[in-house]
Amino acid sequence: MATLEPIHRSVPSGVGGVAPCATSGVPVTAPTPTDLIRAWPSDRPLGVVYRAGDHGVSRRTLLVSPKETRFVSAPRSRQRRSPLDEIEGVWASTRRVRGSCWAAESCEAIGFGWLTALSYELGRWIEPSVEGTARVGEHPLAVLQRFEAALVFDHSNVRWSPAGKHDTELPRLDLNPRGGARSIAGEPPLVHLGDPSDSARARYESSVARAIEYIRAGDVFQVNLAHALHGRFTGSRRDLAAALLENSGAWHGSYMELDRRRAILSLSPELFVDYRDAQRRAVMRPMKGTRPATLDPAELERSPKDHAELAMIIDLVRNDLGRVADFGSVRVEDERAIEHHGGVDPGRGVWQGVATIAATLREGMGPIDLVRAAFPSGSVTGAPKVRAMQIINELEDFTRGFYCGSLGVVHDIGDLSLSVAIRTAMIEDDRVVFPVGAGIVADSSPGDEWRETLAKSGVLRG
Repeated sequence: MATLEPIHRSVPSGVGGVAPCATSGVPVTAPTPTDLIRAWPSDRPLGVVYRAGDHGVSRRTLLVSPKETRFVSAPRSRQRRSPLDEIEGVWASTRRVRGSCWAAESCEAIGFGWLTALSYELGRWIEPSVEGTARVGEHPLAVLQRFEAALVFDHSNVRWSPAGKHDTELPRLDLNPRGGARSIAGEPPLVHLGDPSDSARARYESSVARAIEYIRAGDVFQVNLAHALHGRFTGSRRDLAAALLENSGAWHGSYMELDRRRAILSLSPELFVDYRDAQRRAVMRPMKGTRPATLDPAELERSPKDHAELAMIIDLVRNDLGRVADFGSVRVEDERAIEHHGGVDPGRGVWQGVATIAATLREGMGPIDLVRAAFPSGSVTGAPKVRAMQIINELEDFTRGFYCGSLGVVHDIGDLSLSVAIRTAMIEDDRVVFPVGAGIVADSSPGDEWRETLAKSGVLRG
């Protein structure tokens, strides 16, 4: 049985680690990441990169206490520095000699880096032809949070390891004798999403109908359209994050506290890109095709529509990676896998169609070059990407913000792991904004697509 011992290795008692509080003869199991989220001191900021999947790039969760937050905003004039250049400058300011340590159980290097949130609207500075119709809104284009220590949980062997300056940068966590967070009296967090109005439904279905017209006219093959749901929640935002990350089993989840009022909570199952600098290896895993876990996964496997949608996005991703990859190195490692997402209970969650595409980056290329080449993910725009983005900006009546952007981490050694920020909520005080969307193709039904978007809101209710 796993114990707390790996967390305490070389960590002074009661400093920057997890205090086991065990009594003699009581078996102590490793606390889960959500135990630590609940136990995190209220006076210390918290950031979480939650990875709980079966794939090799989805098995390590990081908990950090950010020491600095930088907001990247839209420049007011063309004379100002590009947001992409500003992000690159921040990442480069702490760059270290590259190394590879994700295969190791403990590695100091991954304790230093930047939690990163990229807004969907950052794409207007990557695809200039979208600029004329793009909206920026009230959200920053990026949020970068500095950390210099991390608690790293390996889901494959249920073990914790400290990294970075853990003896000074991490708080003491008070756990009960069996390894979980000390219970706090009170009701569990609940999300109350309001029912969309008839006019909201009419607007969305009208937009879907217009997108179908564009598709049939040959402008585009596929367009992803979204709308925003609004609601409130009771309880603390950390308890909410812990409960929903735990229940969803998010393979690529994130939780970032922007300040005392605002946070981002993402329950994403989808990887945007994972990059290991020592090998110059980049992996992207786009998703297309969803079915409830209560259905036979063979239904999704046999669906020609879902297969065709994923095939289109594979071609788009191959093209994006080809901009920065060694010639001939782009490979489709898995054309289509049917994966279960939604926690350990096989009767909950969904089946997803997922492809895996990998490439070796050219010398001199790195994390920011991957972002410039492939952001935003084609799985949340449609294909061809630029025309799909133009149609999205024409038809959607809200600013996406971090929804359909990317969340994750960039390490000082040059490694990067970013999600596609679907199933992502913006939290402000007790208010929640939760956008939901669907992929539109030629034979889509506006009413069916509306119902599909509402079904996706179930993940927010735990």
